[in-house]
Amino acid sequence: MEQESNDIILFRQVKSDDRLALNTLFARYYQKLCGFATTYIRQANEAEEVVSDVFVTLWKNRHHLVIEKNLKAYLYVSVRHAALAVIKKRQPLFEDIEDILFENTLPDFHTPEQSLLHKELQQYINNTVDALPPRCKQVFLMSRIDELTYREISEILEISENTVENHLVKALSVLRDSLKRYHYTEHHPRALTEA
Repeated sequence: MEQESNDIILFRQVKSDDRLALNTLFARYYQKLCGFATTYIRQANEAEEVVSDVFVTLWKNRHHLVIEKNLKAYLYVSVRHAALAVIKKRQPLFEDIEDILFENTLPDFHTPEQSLLHKELQQYINNTVDALPPRCKQVFLMSRIDELTYREISEILEISENTVENHLVKALSVLRDSLKRYHYTEHHPRALTEA
């Protein structure tokens, strides 16, 4: 709630022609919005362009825009619409989602062996998430990577909060089962050849 209030204060400053406030919002959300746009578009440069355009539009329309509660949801919805417009120009249907999970989150390890084992596990998790149904995967990434609430995801994707919850329950269930299999085969290597 504190960041939500802080965002609105910054937006009011933007409405008062404060470019520094716009830069602060840009710095706060640019990377996450690019990641979000990439789940639709796949090309990083196009995603960056979409996000930049959304901030340019925000600045151009600052005097007419009315955002009183959730600026973050507004930005995500704007990026979603802009990304869908890009896709519409490119092709009629798009179901694949580029995997952006766990980028740059590898901690430092004391030994090369620990680092290698962690990277293998990370890749295994990435592959599991990548195999989720597209919408399920997208909701999972928005929740875990973008740290959006059920309500925000519901508003952005125009689905009910119950549907958001169902997607997350499914994604977490698949991940739990997958990790159990990973740990079992790690400790019982012959299980792979016996299966």
